[in-house]
Amino acid sequence: MGKRTTGRPGRLILFASFLLNLWVHSSDSAAAVVKSPIPHWEWLPKDFDILMRTSGRVDFSANVAGKARSQDLPPGYRSDFYLWVDFFRWKGLTSNWLIGNTTVISRNDSTAFQLSRIRYILTPGYRYEFEDWQISGLLLHECVHTVSRPEANGAVWWNSAQIGFGSKGAYHDHFVEQYRKDQGFPAMRLDGRLDVGQFLYGQQSVWIGQNHDFRQELFGLGRLRLGSIGPLGFFEDVAPHFWRRANGNVVQKWDLSSHIYLLGTHNIAGTFVRWIPLDQNPIDNEENLVQVGVDIVF
Repeated sequence: MGKRTTGRPGRLILFASFLLNLWVHSSDSAAAVVKSPIPHWEWLPKDFDILMRTSGRVDFSANVAGKARSQDLPPGYRSDFYLWVDFFRWKGLTSNWLIGNTTVISRNDSTAFQLSRIRYILTPGYRYEFEDWQISGLLLHECVHTVSRPEANGAVWWNSAQIGFGSKGAYHDHFVEQYRKDQGFPAMRLDGRLDVGQFLYGQQSVWIGQNHDFRQELFGLGRLRLGSIGPLGFFEDVAPHFWRRANGNVVQKWDLSSHIYLLGTHNIAGTFVRWIPLDQNPIDNEENLVQVGVDIVF
């Protein structure tokens, strides 16, 4: 018997059939890979979120009584700006940033306005939230510049690390969010927070500070929501602050304020009276001052 041979067309058909089977098998495998979940990254969309959420406050006040003991220019006006930005959140941990600026303006017989001091803060931080309270930590850079007169030794500035805890109503973002949600203060409520800080000190460098002798600090806030009448909300703040200096002495400041909020369609307008009965801190001293002001809260 002669050999059975396969002609060229037959070989081409067999080769084409082989490629077709191979392509079908590869396509099925690829589809299975695409459709199958990636277990190592399942947590990402569920627990991680980019927030870019902002809140803040802008206020302007006039001194109506008192004269600070440690100021070389008479008091006049004060303007504060604070902006909180939440960047991202992973589970209960939120990364945020605080940017703040305070401008102190003097008023005397010779001129109605004379810049006295400019104070700014830059603060990256984190917080971990629970249902009704939170823990927060931050790295603080704060600087005070003297204006309209020479700075003999340059600006005053420091870096410090702070950590604290408190009920959510004692923090600006949660307080404003709850006020909007409830359309006011439906009932009397007391909130509070407590923070401690460690100043960096040692040989002068860009990481330490200059022209101060602070070592540790302890400060807090007590906030009492009094309730609402129509669109107006009323609350009181008490803010004590203690600093320990290099020689071991402790100086303190007490800040008392009464506030009225008016809720608008989107943001909040307010007015306040602020009294500083005691201020032993020589930097930006406000002892005995009484201020009346207005603020915009967002």
